[in-house]
Amino acid sequence: MLNYVILSLLCIPLINSQFRSQNIAFTTAENCTRIQYFNRIELRCEICPNSTIPSDDRLSCRCSEEQRELSRNGFIPICQDCTPGTFPSPDQSECLSCQNGTCECSPSSILVYRDTAGHLLTSGAFCDSCARGFFRNDDRECTRCGNSCPGINFTNSDQVYTRIKLQNGVEMKSNYIENHLSSETKLCSERNIQSCEALVNMCALQNFEYGSPLNACGLLENIKRSFNPWQNAWDSLATTDDSELEKENVIDHQYLFKDDSYFELFFARYDVNGTFDGFFTSEHIDLLLCGDSLDPFAPFLFGRRFHKECKIRKTSFNDPSLVRKFFEAYLKFTDEQGRPKLYPMHVLNSAVRTNGQLLNFANKDRNRWVLTRRFYLVDDYSMRFDNSSKLMRFAAKVGINVVFQKERDGYINPPYLTIEYDDTTDEILEYSLDVIYHKDPSGYDQKLIIALSILVPLSLFWSALCSYSWGRRHGKPSAVDASSILYFFVCEVSVLGDVFFALFGLIAVWITFAYKNQTYVLYNMLSEDQERALFHYIIAALVLKFFGLLFTMGALVFQETFFIDWERQKLKQTDEHGMPLSRDLSKSSEAEPVVVWRTYLIANEWNELQQYRKTSLALQIIMMILLMEYFQVKNYALVEPGFERNDVDASTTLSTLVSSLAVTVFLYLSLALAQVIIRVLVVERIVTDPFHNFVDLCSVSNISVLSLTHSLYGYYIHGRSVHGKGDAGMSEMNEFLQRERNNLCGFRGLETNSELQTFTVNLPQLFRSKYDEISAISKQTTSGVVGHEAVTARMNSTVEAHSQMNSFLKKFVDHSITDIDYVVRDRPVLESVLDMEMSDSSVTGTFTRDPVEIAYSKCFVYGNEWAWSSFECLTLTVFYLWTGSIYLAGAVVYLISHMIRLVFGYLSTNHLIKTSLVDQRFLV
Repeated sequence: MLNYVILSLLCIPLINSQFRSQNIAFTTAENCTRIQYFNRIELRCEICPNSTIPSDDRLSCRCSEEQRELSRNGFIPICQDCTPGTFPSPDQSECLSCQNGTCECSPSSILVYRDTAGHLLTSGAFCDSCARGFFRNDDRECTRCGNSCPGINFTNSDQVYTRIKLQNGVEMKSNYIENHLSSETKLCSERNIQSCEALVNMCALQNFEYGSPLNACGLLENIKRSFNPWQNAWDSLATTDDSELEKENVIDHQYLFKDDSYFELFFARYDVNGTFDGFFTSEHIDLLLCGDSLDPFAPFLFGRRFHKECKIRKTSFNDPSLVRKFFEAYLKFTDEQGRPKLYPMHVLNSAVRTNGQLLNFANKDRNRWVLTRRFYLVDDYSMRFDNSSKLMRFAAKVGINVVFQKERDGYINPPYLTIEYDDTTDEILEYSLDVIYHKDPSGYDQKLIIALSILVPLSLFWSALCSYSWGRRHGKPSAVDASSILYFFVCEVSVLGDVFFALFGLIAVWITFAYKNQTYVLYNMLSEDQERALFHYIIAALVLKFFGLLFTMGALVFQETFFIDWERQKLKQTDEHGMPLSRDLSKSSEAEPVVVWRTYLIANEWNELQQYRKTSLALQIIMMILLMEYFQVKNYALVEPGFERNDVDASTTLSTLVSSLAVTVFLYLSLALAQVIIRVLVVERIVTDPFHNFVDLCSVSNISVLSLTHSLYGYYIHGRSVHGKGDAGMSEMNEFLQRERNNLCGFRGLETNSELQTFTVNLPQLFRSKYDEISAISKQTTSGVVGHEAVTARMNSTVEAHSQMNSFLKKFVDHSITDIDYVVRDRPVLESVLDMEMSDSSVTGTFTRDPVEIAYSKCFVYGNEWAWSSFECLTLTVFYLWTGSIYLAGAVVYLISHMIRLVFGYLSTNHLIKTSLVDQRFLV
């Protein structure tokens, strides 16, 4: 027998747990028949037993008209028939006799059947007004005050704990709990359900503090050992851990991302005295306290990340549906068979204390959460104060948390509420409501780790290739030396910046647009911790791209460019006095110097091309502002199903960091790509092509260009005129062009019978030695010479160096130097893919054909557009996410980019003057 009892006791929690793991059929009092009452604890209709009948509100059973109620067992009374000649009192607690033979009172009187002490009148009942300690109800009857009479205590109030602890830990005495705790405890122990509900409310007011047997929670727990109305139902008082939120099979409804897909909340509302007011929808229990103009269903569109915060006055909490009211929330849904069901929602209450610590905050350890059921939104009546100030406790932050299941698309785990309480005496209160969607973040984290594990080593490998190629192009004797290792880190900075930008930009775009476009819920937005980590990666990408941009600009600044003049000197015949020769005089000749204006012209055109770009930053920013602000493209970042941008309320629907990042990056890069396509495929093909025009100008000017981006690597433009000269008058130049149009002259190309004029060059070591030897001439200084004489002396050395360099480069291009030569070839595919030369050019150089005649644009910003555009995109995005203003972000980006370009222009011009050996006074 003892073993059977023990086994039964062990099975009770299992049975209770099994019941609580199931959802509940949706039933209200209206669904009950005329012989049933609504069990508001177990949420079902039950037949009134014996001879009892349902009460008028159908929330309990009552005795028949001829019976009195001896006691009550929860919702069921124990009745007794009144003896002949007597009738039950209005509250059916006693059987009465009548003094005057009839007790049918007039509408202006009430039936009196107790004295002022509450004892039954021995002489019988009569019609009169209510005595002290009783009140007149709507049925014109006197009934006991019960817990409405604050002076009636059934236990010693000094032996109970009636204080409330505030958020800051300060304890304050509660008049309400002091006046009602003992009486409600007495009535609850007598199995009065309403009083037990009142004790639950007082336990909620005392922040569900356990450990003391004398507070509301402790007293109710003690009563529940003998009488527990929630034995077979969800306990309004019981606290539990987060395991209740992990159940995956209790909500058997698949939610979809559709315009009419809402999740519906039901609220059971209780008065502070324990009276059950009934069930109410979210339309009647409006959690949006910020204004009546807001749609009460707006927060509940499934998939919408809702957020609304506002400052309101205390009077906003005077709504009768909120004052002195307590709530329990339920999720209403339709199961797979189409039957309406309810599932109780738990509350993460910030005021709950465990061992004096506040553990229930969403950003704290989830394993230590303590979940409850009953909650309130405002409490302005439970405290007693020694001054005239009015302290109010209220729900400052309310959150509805929906958790997607990891394996089943569109199914959710039990949702829960988060409530952060605050207490203040201020008249203006800060309030917010959030609807947040969660999903197990481990899948994203694992995929991110895998992606980084692949991409980071690839970036290191690519940087190693870049470093090796850089060493070869600089003629390094060893593949690994200090400078190559340093360049490896320089290259890795730029490559890693691109990796972070591409990876996390793609993640943001994919997650955002996949989330909005899905019907069956598969994707979810990132958590706050994941968003924070992603933003840190984006900032890291911005820093890396900034240094990468500086390295790219430094490489462009320090490239060496020389303009090779193919013009031949003219011979002028004069006598010894400088007069034209006559036929009778001995003849003599003098060489005229080559005109330098053509070189200055090409140098200025080259310098102007330095900052020519495929995109216009000013146009880019203007278009971003117009689209984001005036065409409301920024509303695509609002987290909700679909791609509506005009019919959504941006003040309530939340845009996260990831979604804003996705929209900003996608829009910026789309506009930049559109600019590139229009400029390259339309403007440069139809209107003007500055780079092909420059090549044509070189041919007309009889000037070639050699630009070395590395010591032994660079680009060559063959501008040697097919007419043998560039100095010509207008008529002669027109004749030259007409001859070319009519194919009456040779080809412009470097090779015979070829029009190709642009090449990528890899030069031999001897070339570099000779090049440096000649360049050193221009750096010679004359000691003791100052002022204009110093300028003249320096210019003389520059002229000499220019003459020697021009002669050397012409001979090299014409294959006139036996030990310094080159061959012309096509570039293999592998070299194009890896951007690295495989052949050995240390003895004999190579001129690699450039069929598109645009490879030399790598010498300018034009050929490095990605370095600029990606940096500007990241800068705009980071400042926009940081400040929230696209105007300010655009201004900052334009200012930073303009300053960098000014510095770059100044440095590149100065270095061009030094390497091209042109007079700086003629370079504008």
